[in-house]
Amino acid sequence: MTHHSFRGCPVQGALRTAAGALLVAWAACGPAAAGGGVKLPVIEGKESVASVNGEPITVDDLLRQLGAFHAGVAETRVHKPDVAALLDRIVNAKLILQEAKRIGLDQLPEVRSQVDAIRLSLVKSLLVRGQVDGITQGDPGEAERLYREAVREMTIESLLFQKEKDATAFRAAVKAGADFKVLAGKAVAAGTARGGAGGQAMKPDDLRPDIVTIVSGLKPGECSGPIRVSDGFTIVRLLEIRYPDNAEARQKAQQEALEVKKQARLDEYMNALRKRCTTVDRALLASLDYESREPGLDRLREDERVVARVKGGAPVTVKDLTAGVESKFYHGVEGAIERKRVNQDLPQILDRILLERAIRLEAKRLNLEATDAFKTGLKEQMEGVLFDTFVKKAINPEVKIDSAELKAYYDEHPGEYTTPEMMRIESLAFRRNQDARSAIDKLRKGADLKWMRDNADGLADRETSASLLEFKGELMTTATLPEEVRKVTAGARAGDIRFYGEPGGPFYVLCVRQVVAAAPQPFDSVKNDIATKMFVLKRQGMVDDWAAKLRAASDIRTFATGKALDDLLGLGTAGGA
Repeated sequence: MTHHSFRGCPVQGALRTAAGALLVAWAACGPAAAGGGVKLPVIEGKESVASVNGEPITVDDLLRQLGAFHAGVAETRVHKPDVAALLDRIVNAKLILQEAKRIGLDQLPEVRSQVDAIRLSLVKSLLVRGQVDGITQGDPGEAERLYREAVREMTIESLLFQKEKDATAFRAAVKAGADFKVLAGKAVAAGTARGGAGGQAMKPDDLRPDIVTIVSGLKPGECSGPIRVSDGFTIVRLLEIRYPDNAEARQKAQQEALEVKKQARLDEYMNALRKRCTTVDRALLASLDYESREPGLDRLREDERVVARVKGGAPVTVKDLTAGVESKFYHGVEGAIERKRVNQDLPQILDRILLERAIRLEAKRLNLEATDAFKTGLKEQMEGVLFDTFVKKAINPEVKIDSAELKAYYDEHPGEYTTPEMMRIESLAFRRNQDARSAIDKLRKGADLKWMRDNADGLADRETSASLLEFKGELMTTATLPEEVRKVTAGARAGDIRFYGEPGGPFYVLCVRQVVAAAPQPFDSVKNDIATKMFVLKRQGMVDDWAAKLRAASDIRTFATGKALDDLLGLGTAGGA
């Protein structure tokens, strides 16, 4: 999960700005019971640790922020957060959100539209959860099928013929009882075919889909007919199918089977919802032609004919359907009409409109908007939209950066804008230390690396060293090299030969072919990156300035501080490691 900071404090979630997250809603976390004898006031029905102009900051609010803190430092040694600082961040957030409402940003059409979309998304999510939460395991047969498909290995051998008639004759001879290997040897010797050197274990992903389909239909020992490939016609013989054990693949297959079962249940539910709540005028739908000049898009935008009905809700008119078409092809419905892409999509567009309306009615029937899960999710995401809007409307236009500032930042941070050091290395690996040392001596005296790779004694390979390192002369950033390799090649120049040995082997000869030194990046090539970074920094500072001004004019009350606050959240004597 991505984490951002509100003046240094990690927070997470949904309050996002156009250039990135400035402030976020807090991760879901279970409620806490008041501890340590702390008596908290109840505001709007909930125990509150603070209030901002009468609006409560509840224990749950702080616990969600605390959950975000722990997520942000999961890989550090910090165990105990500064709860007072976390509380300050929530106060700052509320102050800015209150100011956004005061100036009417929550009433803007674009904000109301986003909130409406959030409502639909939340009730849809709750409906889905209600259908699939009880499904904890996929169908075992489907899991096994997915697993076998994932790990399947096919051992095959093949022959490539230039002429189809030769491939056809070969296939007929094998089918008549000729020995494949004997016949393949004769074809290769005669120059009519290439290959036939023996079996190769292949994953389906390693083969063309059409070849996989053909081979999957064979029994071990059988061979295919001629298959056209780019340089001729191939005959493929299946030798063996294996399903090796792979715990990771089995776990993945079980998870995929679970998702398949959940999706099937969801599809079943949505189909029942369609059947119960919606009816479509199929004749009218089939008659609509968005791709002809008549009646034309302008007429369709005003067409009030009913193309579908939703039980208990407003009908869907051609006008509504046209709005759905324009929403889907928001980059330009006229272009989609010219490319003849609209009519074929009408059933799917209408289905989406109907499902959205049916879902809203179903949510109303089930009273989903009264649930705590809906209320919490709506509050957090609405605040995210509102905060984002405030930043875009009130702060972003005031952020100014000139060229002199960009150049000054570039000059003050040279280490941030340099190209990395790179090296081109070739290696030999030996099983014994003395063989590697001997090879270095020979190379320094003028021996050829390629000759030694083909002829030197004691070379290691992956059969004897599973974790063998191999450097084949590609240009690599030195920072990506294994740490010990970085150490032994530090300061190397082109032509240098270095030794590196792991405990117990392998032992490596590292031939440095090229070194590209780190170098400053030209200002013009990085000034846009600097501008983005400075914009974010300046904007953050302006957010903090706004919060400070609002604090000075606000009624902020804190009902638990210091140890009492730690005890309330169950932190007690927890300390950093």
